[in-house]
Amino acid sequence: MKVQTRTPDARKAKTQTTDTRIGKLSFENGYPTDETARKVFEEMDYQRAVQAFLWAYPAVSFEAIRVALKQDLGIDYNDFGIADNFVDPRSVWLTANDTTIYALANVDLGKSGPVVVEIPPGAIVGILDDFWQRSIADVGLPGPDGAKGGKFLLLPPGYKGDVPQTGYHVLQATSNNYNAMVRGIVVNGDKDAAVQNVKRVKVYPLSESSNPKPNKFISISGKVIDTTPPTGMAFWELLSAFINNNPVQARDLFYMGMLKPLGIEKGKEFKPDPRQRAILDEAARMGDAMGRVMLFEGPERFRQPLPFPGAKWHWVFQVNPVQQTDAYGQIDERLRYTYGAIYTTPALGVMKAGPGGNYVQAFKDKDGNRLDGGKSYRLHVPANAPAEAF
Repeated sequence: MKVQTRTPDARKAKTQTTDTRIGKLSFENGYPTDETARKVFEEMDYQRAVQAFLWAYPAVSFEAIRVALKQDLGIDYNDFGIADNFVDPRSVWLTANDTTIYALANVDLGKSGPVVVEIPPGAIVGILDDFWQRSIADVGLPGPDGAKGGKFLLLPPGYKGDVPQTGYHVLQATSNNYNAMVRGIVVNGDKDAAVQNVKRVKVYPLSESSNPKPNKFISISGKVIDTTPPTGMAFWELLSAFINNNPVQARDLFYMGMLKPLGIEKGKEFKPDPRQRAILDEAARMGDAMGRVMLFEGPERFRQPLPFPGAKWHWVFQVNPVQQTDAYGQIDERLRYTYGAIYTTPALGVMKAGPGGNYVQAFKDKDGNRLDGGKSYRLHVPANAPAEAF
């Protein structure tokens, strides 16, 4: 490849002024003017805040669930919120269905030490995710014990203590905060049996394994609660709380460096000044717009194979459970999924009736018109679809 050389005059001309999307930037003798320096730093902080919003979205989503359960319903760590009469529109969740019995509990390994999640036998499908929504294990039907149940032991990051040699599926955690979610499958229309089986799920510190305290199961059915991520400054407040309660992982260190000039730093209280607040507030609104565009238009950007060629459907699961490939981290795929849904697991995306599950979605009708909540539509499903659990 031939490299084009530049004359001294061309280099000098390039450094004097340049037109950009934030206006003209001026340099005198190579140095930025005061106004240029101010504008560039403002733009740098804004761009970094927007990208940090996209990066942080899955963690803030789970932190929003934790805070909503605690503040609105008094559900603390190691206790369960249970949809014992299904989920209805009074509770705002991302992609909850109304045909299974949900129960979920948050754990904090930094406070509790190693934690046991005990799954009873029976028709239960469950997920253990960290707050980045990365799966550490499937439990219940898709898990290693299937419908036989089992005990799963979450070890805190850097744990050096004794570990039981038998009786547990031992899982080395990389974060302190985890979310355990199970779904009780309603068999032969017997909702009460599904509820009772879900209530046999246990979460307790390993230190209390000889006599674990009974878990509280607090109903979330019919309750007015919004678990979705906020925008504006509330988003950054939740992010700061999450960061201060979890170890920073190597792959996230650059993002932490981007957040530092914006007032978000591990081990420090979040107290943004007026300049930082203005940047963060605008960045959250832009980031939210990007998430919405990614959800609805992302499939066109990714150009992945369609489930039904010629139709308007797209696969929901375009991010893998560890959220990275050998070549790159799936930040766009992760954002698209977690902006519209919650929880990832290896079982989601598996074409196997029973323990597996897969999802498709469409935002347009067969003619390419966007779906409108004020209109009625007819959905045609082929006979004998391969479904087993629900």
